[in-house]
Amino acid sequence: MNWQRLDRDTSIKVLNSVKSDAHMGMFAIDRSEVKAAQLPFFEGVSLYKVTNYASVPTFSFEYLGDGNFFHYMDGSGDSISTVNDKGALNLNQFNIIEYLKFYFEHVSDDEYSEIGVITNIHDMPLLDSLGPAVMQSVMEKHKLPEIGYDEENDKYTVEADLYVDAQLVRASITINTKGRVKITHQEMITHEMGGGMVAPEALY
Repeated sequence: MNWQRLDRDTSIKVLNSVKSDAHMGMFAIDRSEVKAAQLPFFEGVSLYKVTNYASVPTFSFEYLGDGNFFHYMDGSGDSISTVNDKGALNLNQFNIIEYLKFYFEHVSDDEYSEIGVITNIHDMPLLDSLGPAVMQSVMEKHKLPEIGYDEENDKYTVEADLYVDAQLVRASITINTKGRVKITHQEMITHEMGGGMVAPEALY
């Protein structure tokens, strides 16, 4: 994420927009830093991060906003859906994977605590913990994401490797033009075992 620190006046405007009466002290300009990052799939909407340095440890809040209205990223996906429904979302084959990464990073799933899209196998978490045989199996089986478009149902389809709660799976995912994401199928590539991972065929 390419964060840019905002100037004082713009930071004050953001802080005044997001602060609540119950937490005024957390959003004081002399105790806070405000950054923003542009997202390739949104038009006129950026991701804002407000970091409070008055507490130990420090903590941050993230918002989607157009500079005037801000939607708190609470992990539910509601803020993303709200922004999408306002027409800010502009998906195409060049930014759909970045959207999926952003979505899984910011939306908590009831079934899984952690989901990540693997576009580069060398960036996969816990890769260094794998034994040589499993490492070779993972390298051989990893595929780059494949993107399609279902014209009849007006939605994108993606076949991609996902890191899901210390396991590597290949998943079929649909994303409609409103940005709603659904995993329709998944197939295990590696299983969690003894703090590491093993390829499915090594279990039998």
